[in-house]
Amino acid sequence: MDDFKVERLEKRIEVLSEWKSRMLELYGEELSPFDKWCLENELSREDQHFITNLSLLFSIHLHPEPDNSEVRNILHNTKAYFNVDHIELTFEEFDRFIKEYQRKEKPIFYWDTRELLEKLAQSNRSVQLKEWLIGQ
Repeated sequence: MDDFKVERLEKRIEVLSEWKSRMLELYGEELSPFDKWCLENELSREDQHFITNLSLLFSIHLHPEPDNSEVRNILHNTKAYFNVDHIELTFEEFDRFIKEYQRKEKPIFYWDTRELLEKLAQSNRSVQLKEWLIGQ
């Protein structure tokens, strides 16, 4: 890459970082803890989609009516999405999925699984899952 393109890329990164900081200043209080965490860690839409589906895969196992046809359908679809037959409802298993995704997709920042679960729960998302995997 020539110097001009490198300079433009560096300038673009600088401008986007400034916008990110400004967005946090302006809207930080309006964002949920999870959305704020996503913004701070620069998660892509695909990254967020992965986290949502992974949380669903684990959370559906905690549903009080596992024999409900809708629950079974969701479970079947999420297992197919992740190409798994069985999961263990443990923090280690959830963490393994997160680390494997990060290894493949190479997101901008490393995600701490415990922090991720905390931010989801603080946003009233996957509260039961967080309590199951890491306690209160």
